[in-house]
Amino acid sequence: MEEKTLITVIIPVYNIQEYIGACMKSVLAQTYRNLQILAVNDGSTDHSREILEKYASEDSRITILDQENGGLSDARNYGLTKAEGEFVCFVDGDDTIAPTYAEDLLLMVQSLTADIAVCDMEYHYEDGKTEFSSGGTFSHTNAINWPELVLINNSACNKLYRTSLFQDLQFPKGKLYEDLATVPSLLYSASLVSKVNKPLYFYRQRSGSIRHTSIDDRIFDIYDAIDRNKGYVIAHGNDPEVLEQLNHLYVIHGLDAITLKIKDAEDKEKRIPYLKKNMEILKQEYPDFMKDPYVKKAGFRKKIIYNFLAEGNYKMVLRLYDR
Repeated sequence: MEEKTLITVIIPVYNIQEYIGACMKSVLAQTYRNLQILAVNDGSTDHSREILEKYASEDSRITILDQENGGLSDARNYGLTKAEGEFVCFVDGDDTIAPTYAEDLLLMVQSLTADIAVCDMEYHYEDGKTEFSSGGTFSHTNAINWPELVLINNSACNKLYRTSLFQDLQFPKGKLYEDLATVPSLLYSASLVSKVNKPLYFYRQRSGSIRHTSIDDRIFDIYDAIDRNKGYVIAHGNDPEVLEQLNHLYVIHGLDAITLKIKDAEDKEKRIPYLKKNMEILKQEYPDFMKDPYVKKAGFRKKIIYNFLAEGNYKMVLRLYDR
């Protein structure tokens, strides 16, 4: 394919010296060559920047941007201010991408004049196990014709975006669930979203990551993320069917995913107080959550757990999960 179109690749980097080399190699191995590669060094204190310097000295497409540590959202936002490409994508510095990631996604957006192209993903675990993660079951559509679009995999990294979509959207600095807070709004704003039906993005699951073992009040940022999308939709069309779909996120993430995160907490003493606080917030945000279709179509065991959560019987919830 002709390589007239510039794609900006934004790579946030923070203390990932063990992984950044593999990430950079996968980006430099892209079959599509017209790339602006922005490696945002987010205040790394290990050898990450030195490794970036080595790659930048060998390939003029790479620019290293330095900033004080501000987190993933801040690094992505900084990269967006320097993006020159008509399209932009995000690759986390501990992940890798398939050689045709940029080419396949660009071909899809250009062939359909879409604003976003989505691909499937693979989760790669340290024990060598891989797990397929769907980017959605559709070919091309938008949120007006198919409101469920805002519920597809909310990773920011398995997508190529028309850069202009970020004119009035940024990732929320200092918050967890930055992808959930932003991607549904981007999908809503796109005139057309297209799908590449193959896994092109490889997400590294690091078992020692703090996010998988410890909890604090930041887990409740999930509700800020959902509310942020609802606010965006209200301000940009106020589509009732899309807002109804966004309500499902309270069940998918608030009721289900956060409950699972709490039950897996390293500090067992935190589990019941956090389950209680989560349900207090959920009931305030979405009082009719037990009537939600995602609750009604849940499996038998899940429905029992959801009922115990609604009733405040947290000991039984944990007893069921700990079996």
